[in-house]
Amino acid sequence: MLAPPGKKPIVVIPSESFESYERAGYAERARHRYNPGGMFSEVFAVSPLEKGVRQAYGITIIGTPASDFRKVVREIDPCLVRAFGGYWAADFAARYRLANVPVVVSVHDPNPAMIFRGVRYADLVLCTSSVVRDAVLARGVDSRSVKILPNYVEPSVFHPVAGEQLAALTRRFPAGYHILHVGRRSKEKNLASLLRALVLLPETYQCICVGQGDAAPYQRLAESLGVASRCSWMDALPQAELAAWYSWCDCFCVPSLWEGFGNVFIEAAACGAAVVTARIRPMSDTFVHRESAWLVQHNEDPGEIAEGIRQVCEDATLRKALSSQAVRVAASFERSRVQAVEASLYSELLASGGKGLTCEQVLWALGGSIRDGWRVRLRPRLRWWTHRVTTLGRGNP
Repeated sequence: MLAPPGKKPIVVIPSESFESYERAGYAERARHRYNPGGMFSEVFAVSPLEKGVRQAYGITIIGTPASDFRKVVREIDPCLVRAFGGYWAADFAARYRLANVPVVVSVHDPNPAMIFRGVRYADLVLCTSSVVRDAVLARGVDSRSVKILPNYVEPSVFHPVAGEQLAALTRRFPAGYHILHVGRRSKEKNLASLLRALVLLPETYQCICVGQGDAAPYQRLAESLGVASRCSWMDALPQAELAAWYSWCDCFCVPSLWEGFGNVFIEAAACGAAVVTARIRPMSDTFVHRESAWLVQHNEDPGEIAEGIRQVCEDATLRKALSSQAVRVAASFERSRVQAVEASLYSELLASGGKGLTCEQVLWALGGSIRDGWRVRLRPRLRWWTHRVTTLGRGNP
């Protein structure tokens, strides 16, 4: 596993298994995501969520239990260990780290419950937005370790689309205005408020809801509101197809209750969609109201959401202006730009050598290792001995 001169491998710990990324259509992104600017000789995804060893997307994927993680990392000899997500992956990387290998953690969710203690012990904490940074600092992380690094958009995938692809979508749906909602069917994406806003819009408005998760509660809500016939439901679309949907819709509306970054907003903007969303960070850090998006002040007010949608859809001049400015906003999040910043942050960390282990971290890691050892090794043996004693007591051989 020798690296070329000046380059060494990186070990990454994804927040989910590659199998789950493959089901969602995101796995191909890993080819560029884990090696910004090609600064690492190789990428190894080492995780207890994986099974066996395989090569995919230019990455060596290794399934590794906690007990073997340090051994595997020593054999790879990386310059960095990079954990994605401030929850289990952050704890895993910090608890089983090697003293001479810096740990980098990225945090994507401002929910305090999703920021585990291991984040405090990372050498570098990358936050996707200012709202995530504030949440990380509130959890006691040293501000000197915290940097903002937004998610990026891939311009070769997300760009304005024209022609037959849009005509095909137009033929697929009834005439009228088409609102597109893309996102998980979870509370923070606020699909319920959008459906209630649809009630207040003329019958020519339709809503296309794209995303993973249980659609049944929202379908029942649409039925009770009398707008079920104006709603279309589909699971996640392939990345290659999403650009056409963003470019085609009259309005892209996800009035989120909270966000860590919100990839779909930048993807939609890159495709020239007229965006209607909530006036909350990070969207209000990224977009300007009535200039590059329509920002709704009260994101659970159906009337205000409906008004924003109607303004954007029915005012062609406004929609064209929002579309044009949205593309310019998205340009600052292009992969090459964001990854240049990421590579620079890595280089700074490697030059400094990181902050190393502290006594507090060693004690915390030791406690976690003992608990893991109890769960993996000692508890099953205790159960066996308990069973053995019980059976002998009953006179069984």
